[in-house]
This record gives sequence, structure tokens and C-alpha cells, in this order.
Amino acid sequence: MNFDNLKDAWVNDKMEDLHLSMRNVPVGQTSSAVSKIRKNMKKEFILRIAVFILLVLFLLGSSKNALSVFLVSIAIFLLLLQTVYYFFRFYLFYKVTGRYDLSIKKSIYRIIYELELNIEIYRIFNYCALPLIILIIIAGCMDLTAIIPQKVAGESIVKYTSLFFIFILMIVLQIIAFFLLNLHIRLQYGRHLAELKKVMEDLEMEE
Repeated sequence: MNFDNLKDAWVNDKMEDLHLSMRNVPVGQTSSAVSKIRKNMKKEFILRIAVFILLVLFLLGSSKNALSVFLVSIAIFLLLLQTVYYFFRFYLFYKVTGRYDLSIKKSIYRIIYELELNIEIYRIFNYCALPLIILIIIAGCMDLTAIIPQKVAGESIVKYTSLFFIFILMIVLQIIAFFLLNLHIRLQYGRHLAELKKVMEDLEMEE
């Protein structure tokens, strides 16, 4: 057998392996899960923009005094910085998922890894953003000068009972948000992640 025959045989084997790989990968099921993930991410982005608009309108319409406006403005700005950073990462993941070849197992592995990573980033982002949102709502609805006077002669006067109530409220809301956030992640992304993992388990069993 000469070199040309060996080369042709190697090319034929490679093509057969490629067709076998593409035939074994359930492209329809995989692409459906990925498209649903991308759709949910797009809706999430639109929802975040709507939330920011509502927060700004809330600031303009319900702030009680200059101190509230000051604190709410800072909180909204910090929330905006966090959102821009995290959603830029999510946008990169969104773009990458549209370029993967879902007929290749390596691409599915990569999507699973990136999705798990972005779910954890998304969870941390929301835990960090929630206290700021609570602060915006509290500062917009309450007269903070009753708790923290704007001008005090001598030493500062703080109503610790009011602060304690606010701290307890923030802790309770954070705990509630923990369970609601995990439920949201499981419904929007977790079940599709489970579908992709099931596809990979089936492919590994076939091998």
C-alpha cells in the first residue's frame, strides 16, 4: 500500500468518525435548549432596563427630602455600575452560544461549563444588588431625617431602634430573595442546563 492509499484511508476514517459524531449528537434537542437559554437571557436584559426606568421614576416621584434623594441617587448609580459589569459578561456568553457548533460534543461541554459559571455569577450579582434595591425603596419611602438628622449641633443623634428595624427588614427580604432567586434560576436556566447534561450523559454511555 503506497502513501496515497494510506492518506485516502485516513481521510475516509476521519469522515466516518465525523458523521458518527454528528449522528449521535441530538442536535435538535441541544439547539432547542440553547435557544431557550438565549431567549430567557434576552428577556432578562429587557426586564432589567425596565426596572431601572421604574427606579428612576420612583426616585423622581416619591423621595421625601434632600437626604433621601442623595442616598437613592448613590444607590442607583452603584446598582448601574454592577449591572453594566455583570451584564457585559452575560452578553459575551450570549454571543458565544450563537457561534457554537451544536453537532460537536466539545461545544456542548463548553456551553455547559459557561452556563454553570454564568449562573453562579448571576446569583452573586443578584445577592449584591438586592440590598441596594431595598435601600432605594426604603430611602424613597421614608423620611430619613427622622433617623439621621441632616444638621446636628454637637454629636450625631441616630435612632437605633429605627436602624435595627431596617436591618431586620433587609435580612428577611434577603432570605426571601434567596429562595425566589433559586426558583427563578431553576425555571429559566437550570432545567435547560439539566437537558444539556442529560445529552452528554447519553453520549458518554453510547461510547
